[in-house]
Amino acid sequence: MAYATRAEIEQIWGEQFVIDLLPLDVDAAEAIGNALTQASAEIDVHLSARYETPLEGHPAALVMPAVNIAVYNLAIRHTSLTTTIEDRYKQSIKMLERIADGKAGLGADEPSVSTDPTTSSGGAAFTANERVFSRKNLP
Repeated sequence: MAYATRAEIEQIWGEQFVIDLLPLDVDAAEAIGNALTQASAEIDVHLSARYETPLEGHPAALVMPAVNIAVYNLAIRHTSLTTTIEDRYKQSIKMLERIADGKAGLGADEPSVSTDPTTSSGGAAFTANERVFSRKNLP
């Protein structure tokens, strides 16, 4: 599952940019599809340290990194790499590393963590006894 689409690449970078990026003898749909698949796989490699991948749905926070990584993959393969493309790629990788390290999150698309200890398949679960002291109850 790709975290971005061709339409999102065209929306962010511009339709003409995508056309100019690829040589005429390359099937654009196939090349862009492969680049998006590779970008999503690279994102999964980074996020697998923190999440079960691939992530469900279409996390909005991952669209921009997926697009930038896909454009970088297309540009480097077809000798169209510019400083802007490389800088956006590096920024996307840094953001993914921050998410993987727990210094940033996925916003509204952050996977929820169950607090029910009976449904946990791993990780930490905390339980406590009832409260002994309160304002009304002091021994």
